[in-house]
Amino acid sequence: MTADSRPNDLQEVLSEVQVGFPLSKEEWVSAHLKEETEAEQGRIRRWLRRHNPFIENETALRVAEEELAANEEVRIGQLEQDLRHFESLAKRTQSRIDSEYWSSEIDKIKEDRAKFKASKNASDPHLENNEGDESEGPEQAFILRTLLLRHWRRLSDEQNAGWELEIIRNFRQKLLSRLRAWLEKLQLLADTLNELSIEPGLLFDLSKDNLSLSDIEQLKKWASYISEDDGVKQLCDLMGRLRRAEKTKRQELIRTRTTMTEYVPDINSREEIVGLVWGNDIERVVPQELTLLSDEETSVLFDVKFAEGHLLCFEMEGVQSRSREDEEECLIEVEDEEKLGPAIICVDTSGSMQGSPEIIAKAVTLFMATRAVSQKRNCFLINFSTDIETLDLSGKTGVAKAIEFLQRSFHGGTDVSPALTHALKIMEDRKYNRSDLLVISDFLMASVPESLQGMIRLAKEKGNRFYSLSIGDHFLSKRLEALFDNEWVYNPHDSSIRSIQDYADSIQYPEKKID
Repeated sequence: MTADSRPNDLQEVLSEVQVGFPLSKEEWVSAHLKEETEAEQGRIRRWLRRHNPFIENETALRVAEEELAANEEVRIGQLEQDLRHFESLAKRTQSRIDSEYWSSEIDKIKEDRAKFKASKNASDPHLENNEGDESEGPEQAFILRTLLLRHWRRLSDEQNAGWELEIIRNFRQKLLSRLRAWLEKLQLLADTLNELSIEPGLLFDLSKDNLSLSDIEQLKKWASYISEDDGVKQLCDLMGRLRRAEKTKRQELIRTRTTMTEYVPDINSREEIVGLVWGNDIERVVPQELTLLSDEETSVLFDVKFAEGHLLCFEMEGVQSRSREDEEECLIEVEDEEKLGPAIICVDTSGSMQGSPEIIAKAVTLFMATRAVSQKRNCFLINFSTDIETLDLSGKTGVAKAIEFLQRSFHGGTDVSPALTHALKIMEDRKYNRSDLLVISDFLMASVPESLQGMIRLAKEKGNRFYSLSIGDHFLSKRLEALFDNEWVYNPHDSSIRSIQDYADSIQYPEKKID
């Protein structure tokens, strides 16, 4: 039995690996498992062909079988060679065969041929070098070689199949382990995304990233801050709706059509009596005129009036309906709801953020980044202290890169100006027009230069929005208040959130103005 002769292996592997993993029933997960299993079967077939230890034995056996099928004449040398190969295979595989029986049978054929040769030479001395001895007893030699090759074939197939099955079993166990590890990691990711309330569709992209188990553990560590802390959970929920549903009004010229139905007389239709008329239409003659026909003398008068068309007749006509369309142009006011724009997130990793504040900041950053990716929004990350590092998530960059990016920290001083300057430059890019910018920091920093504040005001006029999230209970001043459209303060010690209720009210009651 070979790898090619096991058509149910694929389904068996898929069925076995899917046990205990509900996620494996998803169409794209099942397709990936099938693809991996089919590819593994191809690798197994190639490996078996390259490393088969019985290839020489199989070649010799096939040559012997072809010789026997092509020619019934069997030489002693062929029998002895076949037996040597058979014994070699038995010794190599530690199999028991009756070598003495086969040797004795070959010797018998040798003796019979020797006797035949001797008797033939005695009867005819000139045939001392008779070469026909190999053809003597062809039936016995043919039968013996046929039996020998059958036993050799049976042992060869058994050993080859056993070896292949063992190799396939080892490959299969490795494949099952690899696929189970992938499914376990995928299930872990699914649970983590569920904790983060992130769209499950992102899981497909995450599965293609080279996420390690340590990356997933870090992801779960950040997720625990969101799922277990009511304050952070509320914070992330509001962060996920940075830009409120804004509506713009515009006037639009439209053309309207009005369908009118009108009724007009139809003289060709005789549906109703509408009056009297002179004529000679017998069908419409009034009864009084028909009385003239009751007397011979007056009937002449009827004929005269008929000829002159002076009979009094009913006038009849119908009514026909007709549709008419009227067009007119008018101006109407249309409201367009603004779509979610790109996101730019600046996260502070300076020394003052070490510990819980930095973990919370990165958890919120990851939440915002993954949600932006799942919403197909362009997203740009800026890691800042006194210097900056950046990562653009708008291309094919996976979330694994974002996790790797967020694991890095500066742990130096704090200066938000380089991050804001770079963010303003990014906003000039067409794909980052009308962005939502969020700065996450403890805001223990110097004030922003006046020139930079002016640039921020200009960016706001172009539709960009600026938000801030302060981590810690030491937000002392409002010197940056003019820069941001909304500000929030989160205290990690008691999970309290300040300056957030107004924003929540504004979502519930859009007409309420935020100061």
